[in-house]
Amino acid sequence: MTGLDNIIEEILNEARKEAEGILTEARLKAEKIKAQALEEAANQSGVIKAETDKRILDLTGMRETAFKLQRKQAILEARQTVLDKTLSAARQSLADQPENVYFAFIIKSAVTQAQHGEGILSFNARDCARMPKNFQHLLNLALPEGKRLIVSKDSAGIDGGFIIKYGDLEENCSFAAIFREKRDEFIDLIRGVLFER
Repeated sequence: MTGLDNIIEEILNEARKEAEGILTEARLKAEKIKAQALEEAANQSGVIKAETDKRILDLTGMRETAFKLQRKQAILEARQTVLDKTLSAARQSLADQPENVYFAFIIKSAVTQAQHGEGILSFNARDCARMPKNFQHLLNLALPEGKRLIVSKDSAGIDGGFIIKYGDLEENCSFAAIFREKRDEFIDLIRGVLFER
């Protein structure tokens, strides 16, 4: 396993624990709602006359259905919260990698995005400040012949990752753009790990 895989696994493990806590809390809340609804139904049944029994049964049935819907909704909301937090944590974790791991990942990503000719890479101010001095050299060593990338001295307003430019063409490879583009795939992956056992 690579360092990134270990980090992702750690994030997923933490997300599982958090998901279990949120689901437990949602279940307890649902049980409390059910207990209150049943207590209320029991109190009302003592007061209501015998000829309204059928109506009471109908109302109880509707309450049960409403309770089940509320419970399902609470669980769905809890799951969505966990999924959103996991995605956010994964994105932040990627940006917070140690410099050697982070810039090795950036080189691999840039190699896959590089086109023939000379392009310009732009990073955020934080990455510009922590970038290894020999980064551009290492990056160009990793590129195949006919491809070259120059690191811009100007920073970009992105959260991590990079923007690559070839003349007027620009490709946003920032973490925000990647996570936005791959959101459904990431959600399916996280959902499979956290909720489908």
